[in-house]
Amino acid sequence: MSIARRLSILLALAMALAACGLVSPPPAALAPTAAPVSSATAAPSSTPAPSSTPAPSSTPAPSSTPAPSSTPAPPTATFEPLAPTATLAPVASELRRQVFDEVWTLVRDSYLYPDYRGVDWEAVRAEFAPKVEAAPSAEEFYALMRELIERLGDDHSRFESPQEVAAQQAEFSGDLKYGGIGAVIRDTDEGGLVVSVAPDGPAERAGIEPREIIFAVNGTPFVDTAAFGPDGPLGVVRGQPGTPVRLSVRSSDGAEREVDVVREVIDQDVFNRISARRIGAVGYVEVPSFYVEELDTKVREAVEGLLAAGPLDGLVIDVRSNSGGYVHLMRNTIGLFHDGGSIGSTSGRSDSEEQIIPAGQTIPAMANVPIAVLVSEETASAAEMFAAGMRVLGRASIIGVPSAGNTENLYSYSFDDGSRLLMAQVAYRLPDGSLIEGQGVIPDRELASEWWRYNIEDDPQVIAAIEELTLQ
Repeated sequence: MSIARRLSILLALAMALAACGLVSPPPAALAPTAAPVSSATAAPSSTPAPSSTPAPSSTPAPSSTPAPSSTPAPPTATFEPLAPTATLAPVASELRRQVFDEVWTLVRDSYLYPDYRGVDWEAVRAEFAPKVEAAPSAEEFYALMRELIERLGDDHSRFESPQEVAAQQAEFSGDLKYGGIGAVIRDTDEGGLVVSVAPDGPAERAGIEPREIIFAVNGTPFVDTAAFGPDGPLGVVRGQPGTPVRLSVRSSDGAEREVDVVREVIDQDVFNRISARRIGAVGYVEVPSFYVEELDTKVREAVEGLLAAGPLDGLVIDVRSNSGGYVHLMRNTIGLFHDGGSIGSTSGRSDSEEQIIPAGQTIPAMANVPIAVLVSEETASAAEMFAAGMRVLGRASIIGVPSAGNTENLYSYSFDDGSRLLMAQVAYRLPDGSLIEGQGVIPDRELASEWWRYNIEDDPQVIAAIEELTLQ
């Protein structure tokens, strides 16, 4: 019986993780026993990613949960416990060998780079096969499988244990939770900059506001990362629901205060939600991830909500913190603003697929409304394909700095033990055949800015985007 089973198609993220994308290869591309799903932007990420989700240090990570400041006693309440982390089940030696053989063979036959990026893949098999046989536990077996794929060194492909797969699936469905204060925090030289707070979350109720700096956690300077252990200061901000953490906070006027925050269960979904507002007659929509169920429907609802208040003279779509997600959701989102067409293709050693935008899905009132897309070095994978595609179709101009240049699409292969291989198998090409892998989407108007320090209305890149809209 085959070890692997076919999964749904997705383009994903670095978001866990890493930025990447998922896509289903055609039957001919499948290995004898494994059935893939294709992806696009790694994790990921996730994904910036909330503090519970690893992301590059420059990418905001949601933090944990605050309680009122100064001396008030922590509030007493009943806290929902986090679901216990699943324990890895033992993996029989025969199944280990099968999973190892499947993974190694899939890489040999279908990996995007036929030279394996300079790695001697036969020698890797000889090295790892005896280690897999001798692994004393499931944990060590899965650690070896992760190391096996890491040898490729492409920063996109990865092997996930059943635990990691479950976490990714929970994130996509909006069910992933962590114990924290409900804030997105970005590392800066001054400390942890609060980028946003969850509505009615612990941080907001404790009076912590965006643009404030957390300069110490439980008395330890935020910038003294070594003192916090391997997970850094955000790992200490997070913790079991119902437990307190003391944050030293500096407001924008320089005033400092101590804030005791009681951690709560935070839904990661709160940081992946679409946000929209009007800036005069211009609409602004932030799309933080394409790794969200029915993402295109949610973008449609956000734009139609803006239109309900009156016609728009322009629309700014912000994917600066978007590390990717499902490719089909990316295409469907473009389909809200352009009726059909191709944005290029994805191709690999044996696979090639035209990236066709669906027809008949446009928002009628947006037909003649100019659009600008904001990108940053954190814009990756499916989000880069979105920005590039909108420009290819003549539907938007691009503002910001060059994107991550991470547009390898991952194919996902799932195995009967619950583990999964996400492997770079195709790369995105523009209609002229050129790649943006390694160089990113180059903006029409390049403007560097520490945009996360600003309110939307004062954001230099948003202001530049609105100016650009008047030229379209």
